Amino acid sequence: MTKPQTGTKNKSRRWIENVLLLAGVIALGIWIWSVASNAVFQDWESWVFDREIRGEQPSITEYAAQRSRSIAANVCAWLGFTETSEPSVCRPDISPPASRPVPQDNDKDGLVGRLTIPRLHLSAMVREGADETTLDLALGHIPGTALPGQNGNIGVAGHRDTLFRGLQKINKNDLILFETFAGDFAYRVETTEIVRPQDVSVLNAREHPELTLVTCYPFRYVGSAPERFIVEARQVVRSQTEPEPTEAPRETKRQAVERKPGTTTVLFELSKNHSRQLSHGISLGLTGIDLASSRVNGWIWIMPDRRTIWLRNQRAQKPVVFYGYLDGRRRELVITSVTKDSVTGYLIAPEVPSV
Repeated sequence: MTKPQTGTKNKSRRWIENVLLLAGVIALGIWIWSVASNAVFQDWESWVFDREIRGEQPSITEYAAQRSRSIAANVCAWLGFTETSEPSVCRPDISPPASRPVPQDNDKDGLVGRLTIPRLHLSAMVREGADETTLDLALGHIPGTALPGQNGNIGVAGHRDTLFRGLQKINKNDLILFETFAGDFAYRVETTEIVRPQDVSVLNAREHPELTLVTCYPFRYVGSAPERFIVEARQVVRSQTEPEPTEAPRETKRQAVERKPGTTTVLFELSKNHSRQLSHGISLGLTGIDLASSRVNGWIWIMPDRRTIWLRNQRAQKPVVFYGYLDGRRRELVITSVTKDSVTGYLIAPEVPSV
């Protein structure tokens, strides 16, 4: 009698193990599908947004073709371009215009714009509404709060375990960019705080135009989080984030570079542990300085490519040359001088066409 009972127990155990394994595989598949669908939705919405602010008609066929070319460009980039090499994908300059008309339909079918935090490499589309259906795919503009460009407090909510996961590393003075159909707006982080869900006073309008980001807290809490993590940022003027093109710096033989028609040179000065937008779609962050060797560590964040170029022991006077995946055009960044707490330099980039 013992052997049949043992055999029955073994079969039951194997059956339970198989059921649990199957359940785990299904759960993993659901999670992968959720992440993948969110990524595809964000990429598609971002691509459509770029087309619509230029007054172009988006199409799925063009989207698929461009993404295929982008994959090819990524492979080439991983292999490494030299400073004189040209990208295999070349497209006409499609930089967005400096100004854009406000659409007649105020929210373009619910799409508000694109929110980017360069230092965190966070970029996500923002749609109207803060319900679960909206937040499962995008960030949500909280109804009743101001819109970018209006006086008041703009409220934007997002899930802590998806699009707003990076907020746990946000710092004071971080730059937040909000692109909309009516124009681009910049905000600088002033404070962060943790509040109870019932404390909606954080969304109250104050003296200056502000942006408030809301997500659940703690970030690694299992289940429905009991608190809310709040980021408060104040709108800043363009001169504080995106300097107008100025006269090119004096050149020495070491830093002389070819000037081509259709480019603009932007001078910059950046303090250690800070970041700023140098031109449309290009931000620079500085994380470390070695004054003795005149080398720096940091990063260049490129939109709408959504990629990072890491600067590791980057020597002053040595150009950093890179190409846009979408337009195939050359950019060049040079750090001209290094001090204990800051660097100066210039960026040569394609001109943004005006309308």
